[in-house]
Amino acid sequence: MTTTGIPALDTALLKGIPRGFTVLVTGDAGTALELFAKQFASANQDSENVVYFTTSERDQDLLAAMDSFGLKTEMKIVNIGEKYYQAVLAQQLEISRYRQEGITLKDIRKSETEARGERRSTDLLSYLTYEFARMEAPFRAVVDSLDFFLDYYPHTGVLSVLRTIKSYTQHAESVCLVTMLNRRHDAPTQSGVEEIVDCVLELERVREGATFQRNLLIRKVRNHPQLTGVHRYEITKDGISTLPPAG
Repeated sequence: MTTTGIPALDTALLKGIPRGFTVLVTGDAGTALELFAKQFASANQDSENVVYFTTSERDQDLLAAMDSFGLKTEMKIVNIGEKYYQAVLAQQLEISRYRQEGITLKDIRKSETEARGERRSTDLLSYLTYEFARMEAPFRAVVDSLDFFLDYYPHTGVLSVLRTIKSYTQHAESVCLVTMLNRRHDAPTQSGVEEIVDCVLELERVREGATFQRNLLIRKVRNHPQLTGVHRYEITKDGISTLPPAG
């Protein structure tokens, strides 16, 4: 058993998360999905190797955000977003500059051919699987977020990789957290992701007058349906705080 990084959530679950579990945390923008992921990563036990896959932040911004909440930052960062920029977006920006500056058609076509070659050779889904296979057990992995892969790759391929990640996490007796925005993708994809993972948590923000009520829904715990329920949470200077029962 290992911790989520939020003691009261551990109590509401199984005194923590069983090793071998893959956890999905979902919610709308502004519900603190990224903070949850960072807090989970910082809660590593002494024996756990921590790897954080980020798709939308620079390394220094990620570490600065964690430091601002007093979270531990001893971990390996694998920056998927930076690899995508270097392999794909930088080439597209170069082509746009060529066109704007009136560079010859020959040069533009040459650059477009190179860009297509880069895209073919940069399979970030395979890279994600490769990096997982390199991790030494026990590990604590965070994939923030699954939305990046669902936006750029066929959903069946993403679900297949998620199954591989889950199997490897289970075999290694480790833990993995993935984030995904709620209701962003089609219903079969969302239900497919939720079926694969062992635990589903949803962050919810409900407006009450001039303030917001924040709820954390435990929607699924494999083999323990009695643990589903709704809990309150708040964000403090130390991160996501205790979760007294809603109501």
